[in-house]
Amino acid sequence: MKMTSQKPKMPLYLKPLLAVVAVLIAGAFVVKFTPRVSVPLAFEVSSFEGDAQIYDPKSHDWRPPKQGEEFRTSQKVKTGPDGQISLQVEDEIRLRIKGSSELENIQSAVVGKREVYKLHFGQGVLFGVTSKAFDRKRATKEADFQITTPKYDVDVMGSVFRIETSRVKGGRNWVGVLRGSVEVSPPSLFFRKGGTLIRGLEQVSVAEGVIQPITRVTRGEWGFIKEAYQLLEKTAVKEAEQIDLSKHAGSFFEHVFDHGTFFTPNVGYCGREFFRDSDTGGVYLDVEYDVFPAGSFDGVYIKTRNFDISQYSGFSMEVQRSADEGVPESFFIELKSKGNTVRRFSPRGFERTWKKMEFDFNASRPTPVNEVVFVFTNARVGEAKKGVLEFRNINLLPRLELTAAPAAGATKASAPVPAGSAASQPQPVVAAPALPVVIPVVNFTDAPEAAPFESASPQQSASASPATPATTGSSSSTAQLPEVPLQ
Repeated sequence: MKMTSQKPKMPLYLKPLLAVVAVLIAGAFVVKFTPRVSVPLAFEVSSFEGDAQIYDPKSHDWRPPKQGEEFRTSQKVKTGPDGQISLQVEDEIRLRIKGSSELENIQSAVVGKREVYKLHFGQGVLFGVTSKAFDRKRATKEADFQITTPKYDVDVMGSVFRIETSRVKGGRNWVGVLRGSVEVSPPSLFFRKGGTLIRGLEQVSVAEGVIQPITRVTRGEWGFIKEAYQLLEKTAVKEAEQIDLSKHAGSFFEHVFDHGTFFTPNVGYCGREFFRDSDTGGVYLDVEYDVFPAGSFDGVYIKTRNFDISQYSGFSMEVQRSADEGVPESFFIELKSKGNTVRRFSPRGFERTWKKMEFDFNASRPTPVNEVVFVFTNARVGEAKKGVLEFRNINLLPRLELTAAPAAGATKASAPVPAGSAASQPQPVVAAPALPVVIPVVNFTDAPEAAPFESASPQQSASASPATPATTGSSSSTAQLPEVPLQ
């Protein structure tokens, strides 16, 4: 008897299903690997020191980099134990690669209408910052910035951050953020997996391919990341642009000739940026503060000339806080005359939308002011030790009696009003509009001259009140105060 065997047939409904799956897989490969029309972009080597090398695609060999040369797609840089390389995309991204590190430029191009920057960080320590200009592009999906490592991927969403990665088993793989946010996800060849969002003053480590729970940055870890703040320093050209922009931020700046920031070195940071809003065309002031370590304080100084507050009733401004950042717990504004504080205000109640505030000078006699300072301190217990405040329409308010008074020597004349005319009749009273929040003077007594503070620049002065520094007009934009020991 002849035996026959027959293989089981595939159910008919599976054939079209498998065909659909095959088409989807093929489509994914096409999308993933088909090159799209793009315009090349590049990073620039802004500085380097020690043992630093760049791979030259023409000679197919490593050589020392040149300041100002481009770091293009497919190029690599590496550093020895004492080496360091700084890269930048002007006005958008700044990076610092520390010793014993390797970095490859996977892609830098405009793809469609989007700027795409993708780097592979093989090992070592990398600091990075993005500018407000890049952050706005990222928010409107006009730019992407991704850093991959052997253990994890990082999508930068506008941030001040530090990345550490190691190929060695048991080596440290870690991401810390001071400002903004990044998304950390497991590496993926085809499709990106869901990641973990890391915000300001947060950190995360990766162990055995697993992203660990998010934790708050400690004082010591803050010290590891703070070097990234150095990448935010502005060039002389940018500082000159800031002075010009500030002239459009309100009538107060008609008396201003210089401004900058101050902070206690190693335990604090402050940054200020004037920028023109693309929607309204107005010029705004962003102030970023970080007083996370105990005992730190920082702020913005604004130098004035020919500014007598007795000529004005006060000043007003609109303020809002960053939606993703904290609210300052200890913030005040001081008006100084030759180092002495003559007025002090302590505004509160900052919101995520614009809020108008007014400040009364209450000056009946000549009171010249040559400096205004915005100060943030770590004076109260709490976690909101860093954040961003945004200011606009910083205007001086004229004194009503000055604007209504006739010119000196002039006589006030009036024509006779016929009896019974409309002009002679009592006029209805019109209710006044609602007033903005008025911040009273907290302390405006003349303070004795304070003990001096040292400045990082010999051009800057050394007079200050016990709480805040007073800097003299200079081209330097940042004054570093004496280091305050950490508690």
